[in-house]
Amino acid sequence: MNISDEQVNKIFELASMGNKMSIKKEEITTKEISEALIEIERKLNSFTTGVQVDSLSNKKILIADDLELSIYQLSTVLKRIGITPSVARHKEEALSELSKVKFDCIIIDLFLPGSDDGFELIQAAIEKRKEVEHDTKVVVISGTDDNALIEHCYELGIDFYIQKDKDWHSKLLKYLSTSFQSDKNIAYTKYVINNNIVSYIIKRFNESKIYDELIKSINSAMYMGLKNVIFDLKEISVFDSDNAYIFAEIYKVCAENGGKFVLVNPSINVKEALSFAYLEDVIPYKNSIEDAVTLIVNQEAAQ
Repeated sequence: MNISDEQVNKIFELASMGNKMSIKKEEITTKEISEALIEIERKLNSFTTGVQVDSLSNKKILIADDLELSIYQLSTVLKRIGITPSVARHKEEALSELSKVKFDCIIIDLFLPGSDDGFELIQAAIEKRKEVEHDTKVVVISGTDDNALIEHCYELGIDFYIQKDKDWHSKLLKYLSTSFQSDKNIAYTKYVINNNIVSYIIKRFNESKIYDELIKSINSAMYMGLKNVIFDLKEISVFDSDNAYIFAEIYKVCAENGGKFVLVNPSINVKEALSFAYLEDVIPYKNSIEDAVTLIVNQEAAQ
């Protein structure tokens, strides 16, 4: 097989097939490699299914990465939400692209192949966005957890750093879907956390049309196996208690499918509405998406 030992281990790591870690390519078969690649593809599908980011369809995004596997993954994630990215496989190629196009987002692997190349490209991207006065988002994706390197990235002016762990697909989609959602008419942003949890960032919650769209979206998610629903309500400060029935309806849909409905960052008005509808002890709420996911995962493990 025309593949390095490092690439073999990375493939099995990304596929979460831990028993294949730290091996040499001579120790595995072509079939096992294929199975790992299929598992990676399945994960990419689960992270991107149903993501509503229509405002991204016209965005220009550049991927700067020297590993074909990473390019494949990033391209697959972006294409599933309607974006065909440009690709640069080394620093010089990326600099050439920057000189020709006003990109809305540049996704940079820090090691191209060394960190010096990544830092030079980051600096060039920051200088370019100042020069052309275009709000280019600079995102760095890397496997390193070296805090000194990460801090230096932020010192240079990057917008977001994502470590290449098992959830990096979700983090990237969440960042993109929220960074470019400037339209005040957008009621909510939906993104998939894993293969059975879907999260909604609710931006407006004051029209029957929005309720209908949410129920329709959630029913569709249930059909695809996304039985657990999280509502992030940090942008909803005022809430009419008469509309608490929508929470009861969503709770019922989740329960009927064996899932959970969890609220994140509910305001005092929302909590009062839950109390008014006798739902305060029925629908749990947490202070962060991470805590909500942990609650769901722990309850599923206990069942």
